[in-house]
Amino acid sequence: MTAVRTELPNALVSQDVLAAIFKKAPHPIIVKNSASQFLFLNDAACDLIGARSEDVVGKTDYDFLPKAEADAIRAMDIQIFETGEEKLFEEVITGRDGSPHTLKTHKRRVCLAFDDTVQEFLIVEFQNVTELRKAERVLRASEEHHRSLIELHPQTPWLANAAGEIIEVGAEWEHLSGRSCDEAAGSGWESSVHQEDLLAVKENWARSVETGAPLDIEFRVANVGGEVRWFRSRAAPKRSPTGKITRWYGLLEDVHERRLALDALRKSEQSLIEHRDELEKLVEARTAEVSRKNAELDRLLQQEREVNALQRRFVAMISHEFRTPLAIIDSAAQRLTRTKTAVTSDYLFEKSAQIKGAVARMVELMESILAAGRLRTGTIAIDRQPCSLAAVMDEAVNRRRDISASHNIHVDVTSLPQSMPFDRDAVDRVISNLLSNAVKYSPHSSEIYMRGWQEDGWAKVSVRDTGIGMDADDLPRLFEPYFRARSATGIAGTGIGLNIVREIMELHGGTISVTSEIGKGTTFTISLPVDHHPRLEQDAA
Repeated sequence: MTAVRTELPNALVSQDVLAAIFKKAPHPIIVKNSASQFLFLNDAACDLIGARSEDVVGKTDYDFLPKAEADAIRAMDIQIFETGEEKLFEEVITGRDGSPHTLKTHKRRVCLAFDDTVQEFLIVEFQNVTELRKAERVLRASEEHHRSLIELHPQTPWLANAAGEIIEVGAEWEHLSGRSCDEAAGSGWESSVHQEDLLAVKENWARSVETGAPLDIEFRVANVGGEVRWFRSRAAPKRSPTGKITRWYGLLEDVHERRLALDALRKSEQSLIEHRDELEKLVEARTAEVSRKNAELDRLLQQEREVNALQRRFVAMISHEFRTPLAIIDSAAQRLTRTKTAVTSDYLFEKSAQIKGAVARMVELMESILAAGRLRTGTIAIDRQPCSLAAVMDEAVNRRRDISASHNIHVDVTSLPQSMPFDRDAVDRVISNLLSNAVKYSPHSSEIYMRGWQEDGWAKVSVRDTGIGMDADDLPRLFEPYFRARSATGIAGTGIGLNIVREIMELHGGTISVTSEIGKGTTFTISLPVDHHPRLEQDAA
């Protein structure tokens, strides 16, 4: 193109004049000389490249861009200066933060004359279309995905606008109706609906469009060849964030074979019902008798299986439990007999403590087994006598300290009544069992706390450890015979101790409760009536 020549005073090309002309332009504008040096950048251009004007003026693209990009820009600048041709194109450049930017760029040469001297300038205008191009790519991908779903769906998808007018329908429509997809647009689909079903279909569709309720209706479609088939059409609305319906998405499903099968089924349904009623009358009495016998037989078989399973598990458990203390006794005895040198009192104390602990464990097992047997046969009896609950607790603690010297048992019994009626031996068994469990399930935590107090006519005792704890799901079954918590895996035990504890407490008219948390410990709390109330025992029984 021919260079534009404009006679202007020299002050026009000053930075102040350029700033007055271009500084507040909405799009980025850059002015270069024939050497591709930056002469001026407006505010928008500075924001685009992330630099101040004073940091850019006098420099070239090589100071800011990778060499390959700078070479391409310089080559185009030279071409425009030589030919005067304008360039309008899109390019991707790398910003100062390293991210790509898509720009719509307009480059043109301007020649200005000052005092018989012609100066050439390159005016570069940019429009940042990065986000626009991203949105276009996302939209195209979404459209392609949507079209693929419509074309490949085994049923026939369709799309309607908020007013209920068909916008698009799957290609299968042409096969099932014999009409083009374009003919189905708007309300054109109505011509394919069987005349006897058309009114109901239109009313249901209009109701859904009006109320926003999902559509689900079956009707017949008659194709151009006269063939009639049953179809099911379902649709649901798509709503905007404000709740306004913007689209309807639907599926047209061929249910012809199913409808034929249903019709045939209905025809034979009455005869089947009559036959069933007659058969029920003939066998009703016999069926009831057989059902009763089968139920009783199932109950007996299930009871026998449970008993056998419990016996096998109990025998295996008891065998294992006795084997451990016997092994401890045997090991301690062998070490004593094999000792060649003089035996120190400390050594004797250590081995005798091991033997005493093992014997105590065996006695405890035997007592538990006998108590469980008495409970099952109903021969256990509670002999109440005035006793000191605090004294029973102290005795149980002292025995446990002799056996489990590695644990610290803290006791507070000052708030208990001096005397109250209870079976001393039975309650001693309860407290000993709870202390034994606290020690057993706190292998790495030595602190155990036992407290007794009186509250509203009840004597209460709590035993708290800081051991392994139990899952909340296991707590409701904790007092069942032979049940053991999942956290107790690998720790010796029969699973009958807590069942015996609960039975003893109920025979006293008392209660036992438990709270626990994995990794933080367990607290058992027993409650005994301070005064003897036979009514409580009857309720417990």
